[in-house]
Amino acid sequence: MPLADLSFPACHHPPALDSNAPLLAHLDAQVSALRNELSTVYRTQAASQNKQLALSDALRDRDEEVRGLREEVRELREAKEAGRRREKDWEDRWKARTKDMEVLNDELLSLNLELTSVTQRNNALQADNASLLQRWIDKMNLTAEEMNEEFEKETQTPVANGRTASEGAKGDFRKSGKAT
Repeated sequence: MPLADLSFPACHHPPALDSNAPLLAHLDAQVSALRNELSTVYRTQAASQNKQLALSDALRDRDEEVRGLREEVRELREAKEAGRRREKDWEDRWKARTKDMEVLNDELLSLNLELTSVTQRNNALQADNASLLQRWIDKMNLTAEEMNEEFEKETQTPVANGRTASEGAKGDFRKSGKAT
């Protein structure tokens, strides 16, 4: 039976119970104290329920915040992984470019060596050509001088029939088509 049902009117006491008045006063005080205690319990219970509701709201807010943070962490991890992939791609590209540059540098060095060799060969051939040309010109000049000297000797020697050797040679050539 609840304590609220134990209410006795304070001014109505049965006549036989007047001898029990101190007991009734004591019980009445106990009931009053219990009512006060019950009221305090109800207030504490209400405060606890309000606190529980506030904590539930705070917990729900925290749960939403945790969900948001988890989503943010997931996005950050994905971004981090995408960044790692991009970095690896750039690293691979850089390595390929470095390798290509080394190959091109080797080819450039090879072509420079070949160009130097061809240039040296060309210079040597030009020098040989100039030397050969000069020797040929010198030989042709010498031959021309010898022919001129021989021609002058022939032109100064008298030939029969009153002509000079050069005139005789011209005449012979016209007659037979050959110089005799």
